[in-house]
Amino acid sequence: MAIKYKRLFPQALLTQSSTERLNYFQGITIGHLRLKQALDILLMNLQQPTDICVLFVVGPAGVGKTTLRLRTEKLLMEGALASMNSNICQIPVAGIEAIANEAGKFNYKDYYLRVLESLEKISLNSITTNSTSNYQKYANTLSATYFASKSSDTVRRALEQSMRHHQLTALMIDEAQHLLMVAGGKQMLHQMNWIKSIANVTGVVHILFGTYDLLNCCHLSGQVSRRSDDIHLPRYSTDNKEDIAEFMRVLRTFQAHLPMVEEPCLVEQYEYFLDYSVGSVGLLKTWLTKALRNALAENATTLNAKYIQQNEYSKARRQQIQQEAQAGEKRWQNEVASVTPSLTNEEVKQPSQTKGRVGKRLAKRDPVGINLDVS
Repeated sequence: MAIKYKRLFPQALLTQSSTERLNYFQGITIGHLRLKQALDILLMNLQQPTDICVLFVVGPAGVGKTTLRLRTEKLLMEGALASMNSNICQIPVAGIEAIANEAGKFNYKDYYLRVLESLEKISLNSITTNSTSNYQKYANTLSATYFASKSSDTVRRALEQSMRHHQLTALMIDEAQHLLMVAGGKQMLHQMNWIKSIANVTGVVHILFGTYDLLNCCHLSGQVSRRSDDIHLPRYSTDNKEDIAEFMRVLRTFQAHLPMVEEPCLVEQYEYFLDYSVGSVGLLKTWLTKALRNALAENATTLNAKYIQQNEYSKARRQQIQQEAQAGEKRWQNEVASVTPSLTNEEVKQPSQTKGRVGKRLAKRDPVGINLDVS
């Protein structure tokens, strides 16, 4: 079947090395409905704040939580450019990845230093040759390196001072479930009160991105519940026509970005891709990236079934990811969606058990009026 759509990558890529072509595909980010809905809710909470000081962004593995975090940071930085030009100290947003505890004991000092390092890195990137000597002195004195030998309490005070000095609006914490990997509800409540305390003292909203394990925080205390809120970033369902249409659009866009001589017809196998990626765009992209790497290594002209099948997620991996996603979605519906609307109006349903392969048509594969044009 001939491709009738415009290729979306620079055609000059076809003359470049396999590494450059692979790096291009790895670097693209496809906006999609679930991501946009979560992004809109997140930005509304930050740009029109209430008394919420902690936001939990939850979703299954590979759904795009890190992509959402990076996109939010980019938009917040772009929105503050005008004020940052007149105030070189301002940093509207910073982000870190939470590190898993060692032997079950959380290292508070290491956490403080990592946030200071993030602020320091952004500060140094924004310093120009016209920076004042006072600011240079501040940047050198309150660096993470300077405080590495200080006590945890001292480093925390330095972090609070740095957040206020930089007029930080939001701190994004990826893999935030690592902050709560502690034994017992009492210790978990302590962790949440600790996070809430920093947010209160500094006025910085803390956004925690992580797995459905973050939902454990919902019932810790009335105070935590009152000052926090939840945002769901779900995967795409095989039983929802709108989900299928959006997944097809995303797959079609990935297809058009593949820097190969001949564009493959991946959309024709959308059910296979939707099933084997467990409905997660992040898993889909990783799968296609690995397949592209193999194809480029063999100087193939297109991404055919051979390379796609070679890089499928194994049955055991798919089942594990699916089981965790289903359990998390059920918790969301039972514990959160009743009071906070989910991003989908459909009840969570069991995913299709379709086991189709590339090249094998299914009985229900024929088009159902879905528009695949990409704007």
